[in-house]
Amino acid sequence: MQGAPSSEVTWQTPMRVVLAAALVLCISVLFIRWYEARARAESDGQAALALIEQQPASVNVQAPASLAVAMKPKEAILSLSHCIGAQCTTMYAQPMAAPCDYAAGFQPQCVTLRSKANIGYTLMVRYDLLAVLMTAGIDLAVSGGVFGIVLLLWYLHVQKAQAKGKAAVAQQVKLGAERDPLTGVLNRVAFEAALKRHNESTKQASKGTDGCLMYFDLDRFKLINDTHGHIAGDVVLKTVAQRLKYTLGDVMIGRLGGDEFAVLLVDIGARDKIEQLGKVLIEQVSKPIQIDKVSDYVGLSIGAYMLKRGELSVGDMLHRADLAMYEAKRTGRGRLVFYEESMENASRGQAEVQSDLKKALEERQLFMVYQPELDATERIRGMEALVRWRHPTRGMVPPDEFIPVAEKNGLIVPLGKMILDMVCADIVAMRNEHIQLPYVSVNVSLRELSSPTFVDDVMATLNKRGLTPADIEFEITESTAMVGQAGKESVILKRLSDLGFRLAIDDFGSGYSSIARLLDLKVQKLKIDRVFVWAIGKPDFDPSLLELMIALSRRLGVKSVAEGVETPEQAAWLREAGCMMMQGYLYARPMNQAQLINWMKLQQGDHDFDGGVWAATQSTETSVV
Repeated sequence: MQGAPSSEVTWQTPMRVVLAAALVLCISVLFIRWYEARARAESDGQAALALIEQQPASVNVQAPASLAVAMKPKEAILSLSHCIGAQCTTMYAQPMAAPCDYAAGFQPQCVTLRSKANIGYTLMVRYDLLAVLMTAGIDLAVSGGVFGIVLLLWYLHVQKAQAKGKAAVAQQVKLGAERDPLTGVLNRVAFEAALKRHNESTKQASKGTDGCLMYFDLDRFKLINDTHGHIAGDVVLKTVAQRLKYTLGDVMIGRLGGDEFAVLLVDIGARDKIEQLGKVLIEQVSKPIQIDKVSDYVGLSIGAYMLKRGELSVGDMLHRADLAMYEAKRTGRGRLVFYEESMENASRGQAEVQSDLKKALEERQLFMVYQPELDATERIRGMEALVRWRHPTRGMVPPDEFIPVAEKNGLIVPLGKMILDMVCADIVAMRNEHIQLPYVSVNVSLRELSSPTFVDDVMATLNKRGLTPADIEFEITESTAMVGQAGKESVILKRLSDLGFRLAIDDFGSGYSSIARLLDLKVQKLKIDRVFVWAIGKPDFDPSLLELMIALSRRLGVKSVAEGVETPEQAAWLREAGCMMMQGYLYARPMNQAQLINWMKLQQGDHDFDGGVWAATQSTETSVV
C-alpha cells in the first residue's frame, strides 16, 4: 500500500502556481496602468501641442498664456518641453518637476509627440508615474485579498482532505492487519478478538440464544496441494472463502491457519437450522473448482459448538469446536458434528495415548503379528505384518486408537522405523526355523514418505539384518499412491520401486486412481478395500464395482487381493469373479511370530517352502479346476 503524500508536497505545488499567477497579475496590472497613463499623457500632449502651434511660426516658440490654464487641471502632467530639433524649451512645469531629457534613452515617464504641421517640431510630455503605481497598488491589494481568501479556503479544503485521507489510510492499515492476505477474511488474531468481544458482551442475543461457533476443515486439501502444487492450493482457499462469504452473508468468518476456517453465528441458535446451514455449506464448498485446465474438488468437515457467553475462554470455545470438527472427519468427513462432552474425554484419552505411546516406543512395548494372504486354491502367497501394542496397565490397545494419534503428532515416523526393524528381525528368525518368508508386506504412511531420510533409513535397517529390497513389500493407501508427480512422496515411491521393493495399493476403491500412475509405480498388488467384500451376499449388494476392480487388476497384470474375507460365501463369490488372492478371518487371524511358525508347519501340502508356497500366483482360470 502506498502512503499518502505529505502535506508539504501537497502544499508546495499549488503555492508555486499561486505565486506565479500573482507575479503575472502584478506585471499585467502595472503594464495596463502604465499604458493607460501614457495614453492619457499623449492625449493631453496633443491638446497642448495644438495650443502651442496656434501661434505664428518663429524660431523662438513661446508658451501661450492659455497653456498654463489648460494644463492646471491635468495633475498627472508634470512638464511640457517643445523641441525644434535638439533645442528644447520648457513650456510648462509643475513646481519641482524636471523636464524630459531629449538626449536620454527610454524614459517610461516621458512621451514624445511629433508635430503634424511643422516638420522637426516635437513636444515631450513628462507625466506622473506615482499615481500609476498607487492605482496599481490598490488594484493589487484588492486582488491579493481575493487571492488570499481563495488560498485560505483552498488550504482548509486540502487540510480536511488530508485528514480524511489519513483516516482512510489508517482504516486500511487496520483492515490489512485484521485480514488474511490470501482470502480476505479475518485472520486468526482478529477473529479471536471478535469472538472475545462477543463472549464478553452483555447484550442479549435474539431469541435468547448465544449463537454458534463453527469450525471448518477442508477434506482432500493436502492431496490437491501435493498433486497440483501450492499455487493451486491458494486458488482453492480463495474459492472456498468466496463460497463461504456468498453462502453465509454478513457474518464473521476467519481463517485460523492452513485450510481451517471458523465462523461466528450470532443470529442462529436452533440446532436444526444450523444443521440445515451446514448441509448447504458442504454442498457449496464441495462443488468442482477449476484449477488451470483441471477441475478438482475439496470436501468440508464442520464442528459446531453452541455458545454460552461468559462460561469459557476463547481458546476453550475454539478447542471444543475443533474437537467436534475432528469427530466429523473421523466419522466419515463431509458432515457436521455438534460438540459433546464425550469428545472431551476422548481428547484427553488421545493425549494419554500420545504420552504413553512415546514411552511404549522407548520400552519397545509394541510387537508384530502376521496375517496370511492365500490364492484361490488356498495356498499361501503373501504375508502382511500388523503392529500391536500391549500396554502394561490397559492391556491391548487397538491399532485404530493409537495409529491416528501417531499420525497426528509425528510419532508415526519413529514407529515406522521400529516396525520395519521388528519385521526384518522376524524374517531372519523364521528363516532360521526353516520357514521361508521371501517377502513380507509392511504398511507405510504418507507422513513417513514425507521424510527425506525414509529410503536411507529403510536401507540401513535392511543392511543391519542382512536383507535386501526383495524381502519387503510396502503397502500404501490409494490416496498416497496418487500423490502428484511433483510431490516428494512421489519421488520416494519411485525410488523404492527402482530399488526393487514391491509396492501394493491398500484400500483400493476407497479413493481415486490413475491407471498411468499405477503402471509408473510398477505396482504388484491391488488390495480391495474390505468394505466392498463385506457387502457380498447382502440384499443391496451391487457386484459391478467389485467385478470392475478385479477385471482392472487382471488387465494391468497385477494381483488382486480381497481384504476382510470372513465367510465361505464371500470366498466363493470372489473365486468365481476371478479374484486371485484373499485375506481375512476365514483363513487365519493375525498371529505373532511363534504362532505363525506353528501354523505354517501344520499347513498340509505347504511344506515345500522353497517353491510351492511362494511360487508365482496363478490366475483363477488355470488354478481352479
